[in-house]
Amino acid sequence: MTTGGDKRDFRVPLILIVFSISGCAGLIYQSIWTQYLGLFLGHAAYAQSLVLAIFMGGMAIGSWWMSARAIHWRNLLRAYACVELAIGLAALVFHPVYLATTEFAYAVAFPALATDWVAQVFKWLCGGLLIFPQAILLGATFPLISNSLMRQRAGENGAILSSLYFSNSIGAAFGALFATFVLLPAVGLPGTMRFAALLNIVVALLAFLLARISSEPTDLAVPAIRRSVPAMTLLLGAALVTGLTSFVYEIGWVRMLSIVLGSTVHAFELMLAAFIGGLAFGGLWIRKRIDAYRQPIRVAGYVQILMGVAALGSLVIYDHSFDWIAWFMSALSKSDKGYALFNLVTMSTAILIMAPAAFFAGMTLPLFTFELVRAGGGEASVGRIYAANTIGAIIGVLAAVHFLVPALGLKLTMVSAAAGDLALGVVLLRQSLEPERVRGYLMALAGCGAALVAGLLLAHFDPAAMAAGVYRTGNARLNKDSHVVYYRDGSTASVASFVIKEGIAAIATNGKVDAAVQLVPGRDPTADEMTMIMLGLVPLATHPHARTAAVIGFGSGMSTHTLLGDPALERVDTIEIEPAMYEGAKVFGRQVERAYKDPRSHVHFDDAKTYFAANKALYDIIVSEPSNPWVSGVANLFSREFYHFIPQHLSRDGVFVQWIQEYEITDELVATIVRALADTFSDFRIYLTNGSDMLVVATANGRLPPIDDAIFREAELQTVMQRAGIVSPVDLEVHEIGDRQSLLPLYNAFSIRFNSDFYPIISLEAPEARFAQSRSHALSDIGVADVPIREVIAGLTPPDPALVTNNPNYLPSQLIHQALAISEALRDGTPLTSMPEMAGPIALARTAIGNCQNIDEGTAEVDTLVLLAGRTIPFLDSGKLNGVWSAPRWIECATQPESVLATLRMLDAMGQRDFAAAGSRARSILETYKDQLSVSARDWFLRAAMLAAIAQRDYGAVDELDASLGKDITSNPVTKTQRAYLLAFADARLKQKMDEHAVVNPK
Repeated sequence: MTTGGDKRDFRVPLILIVFSISGCAGLIYQSIWTQYLGLFLGHAAYAQSLVLAIFMGGMAIGSWWMSARAIHWRNLLRAYACVELAIGLAALVFHPVYLATTEFAYAVAFPALATDWVAQVFKWLCGGLLIFPQAILLGATFPLISNSLMRQRAGENGAILSSLYFSNSIGAAFGALFATFVLLPAVGLPGTMRFAALLNIVVALLAFLLARISSEPTDLAVPAIRRSVPAMTLLLGAALVTGLTSFVYEIGWVRMLSIVLGSTVHAFELMLAAFIGGLAFGGLWIRKRIDAYRQPIRVAGYVQILMGVAALGSLVIYDHSFDWIAWFMSALSKSDKGYALFNLVTMSTAILIMAPAAFFAGMTLPLFTFELVRAGGGEASVGRIYAANTIGAIIGVLAAVHFLVPALGLKLTMVSAAAGDLALGVVLLRQSLEPERVRGYLMALAGCGAALVAGLLLAHFDPAAMAAGVYRTGNARLNKDSHVVYYRDGSTASVASFVIKEGIAAIATNGKVDAAVQLVPGRDPTADEMTMIMLGLVPLATHPHARTAAVIGFGSGMSTHTLLGDPALERVDTIEIEPAMYEGAKVFGRQVERAYKDPRSHVHFDDAKTYFAANKALYDIIVSEPSNPWVSGVANLFSREFYHFIPQHLSRDGVFVQWIQEYEITDELVATIVRALADTFSDFRIYLTNGSDMLVVATANGRLPPIDDAIFREAELQTVMQRAGIVSPVDLEVHEIGDRQSLLPLYNAFSIRFNSDFYPIISLEAPEARFAQSRSHALSDIGVADVPIREVIAGLTPPDPALVTNNPNYLPSQLIHQALAISEALRDGTPLTSMPEMAGPIALARTAIGNCQNIDEGTAEVDTLVLLAGRTIPFLDSGKLNGVWSAPRWIECATQPESVLATLRMLDAMGQRDFAAAGSRARSILETYKDQLSVSARDWFLRAAMLAAIAQRDYGAVDELDASLGKDITSNPVTKTQRAYLLAFADARLKQKMDEHAVVNPK
């Protein structure tokens, strides 16, 4: 039945467009709800499962309820418009409601609840209630709009249902990508929610306009053919089973692909879009065919079998995907364009693995709904099938995340879901079996069995591939010298432990190595060990009277083990979200044994924020060492909101320690983290642990105390301190780069942004930095700078080399010893066997300058002097430089080019730390010998002059020097950063002076 005329012709396509926009908004909600609830629940995997479960559960209720209520409503399109309007209005207030709910939970509810499990139940209930009302409304939309169209287009029910499934799903696939790649970077979580709300309001207005065009019949015509109640029950059961298996597939595929493509927010949304796109095109394919099927239930049986076979085939394809990604990683450039292509590869891989089974899944609901309508179910059929399917989806999501994957692993979880589809297909074929089709039925039955056996035998899921992190390393598998000793698919991640031939053991999460430890006694420790040991030593040395400590993230267990080396500590709580990490780290044995055996060690499997809020404990030390912030769900542990939360759980004098990677990240992104931390903590110090990690030790009250040497006398800590090459306060000081006052200007120069829960800069931008293999190098450059930046700005004077351990994992400690050797070789002619690369410059200096065998009118000599000064002056005090630059004993004549003499006078002043003389002499050299100096020498003198101005607190001169003498000096990336730092520091001090003057002399 139609309303007549031409209205139907333009009205139906418009309704399909409207419903595709609604689907776009719906998936934006699902994506953003996942991120909101990830902040609350503590892990992206838990948030994904809860959002899917509540999303589907709410839609089931909404669909079922609306189908029962709306059957006698005259204008279903108008009702649909009202529902869309309500969804949009609810989305507009979601952000403030979320803030109020979570603040109440952390401040009131969690502290008042008696036990951990009660707090967990409360947290999940709160999370569910935040999105449940909107989910119910979203579920009401499909029955309303589908029944409205079926009233208009009687006799085309199958085509209408398929078209609606397609339009809504294709809009949803677009919404998943649009939210992550466009909206989130531009407007953050709150703005993205408001954009989706606007879409729903626009949809509501369009639906209201369309509803005014014509009225609808009050009911759908019921066909004469009616089926039995058992047949209806079978169809509802089939819808439930296919929903269950589809979402077990989705969870399984996402977990599988996270191992080969990386567990980033971009990868997740690309996978989600691939899955939903497959559903959409399945609905589109069957649209023009469904109404002609004489027995849709038999077609559905074959579709279910093909769906199961495609799912099993995806497991075999998955095995080969590691090799494909390895090839692409070697072929793609590490650039913006390369990352865009990598995302295309991610999408293509996800489509290849997920889309075939999803394509068949997209046919099932139209077939079941159409059959139930023909069976006499009327308009209520739509809601019943939709509700049954979403109930199955809820069961599938919860079962996969919390039971199947942890108990069976990814491979058997997927095989069991495929077995469900094959069994359902066989049941549906049996239900529609006709005598002449018995042979075909038996062949299908045998084919199902063969497919299951083939899937089990051909899909290998090689642990050596799944632990290799191909998306980072470009290696499809671990090398032959590596042996996987532990592998488990946990609730939130897949964890592998392996040992390589050199005796190094490593633990990896979804292929990303989180810790590596040398197990063979007598061999040098790994760089990771430096970081993990310092995460324990630094807070103990900063707070020597600490009694309680907490560690966020178990990792290898070495940080917990180090803390427990202090006998004064009474309790160490380690909070880890994934139990498999705790089990996998046992591979490290004696190196971490206190974390497992010490009675003071308590490991809790929970989200850190929930644990702290629920247990009401205050800690003297909190150490945060989660995985890398590009991993989905981890960036919220590097956010401004998290740093506001932490001081509530520190004692008055408590210290907080944050690990931050310097690899696979940029200086600007690190700045967003440090600025977020500085927004709460009144003081901090930053240490480099090795060549690629830093840690920040911070206090929220006043200034940090100086390092206490008592901890270095603790017998239990001697082993780990010797292992890390940090046996005295001097060794620890060598790792320090600066404090809040000296370093915050640097990070303010790098970025004006803060990493925030609701504007997730890190989770959106760090994945590209990981792919590009970017490095944050500013702090490392300061530690090895060829002018004494660290000394002048942070007040960290060079130590006596005799007191510094020459650490193979820490370059600045090596440079201190090298500086002493270079100075002795230059001054005394001591052989320099350990640094052959410096033999030439030293020989040139002693010959050309020391013995007056000058060449090239001083150009080569000045370059050599600058090189040698840069390798000695920043790392040795003035006493160790006597006879080198101050009254140099190695120069036996006074006849030198004027540029060389001027340089020697400048280096004499710099070596004696006479910055007034050094600065004026550096400036004079730049002005007098501009055309005679190399670019690198001019760059060095400029930075020396700028640093000397800072040492004299003549901050205005720094900018003037750079502007007048530096405008035509092209610095390399390292020295360019140093110049920017000197300018930023001087500007910050000038601003501070102006602010202080304004306070003292107000208008």
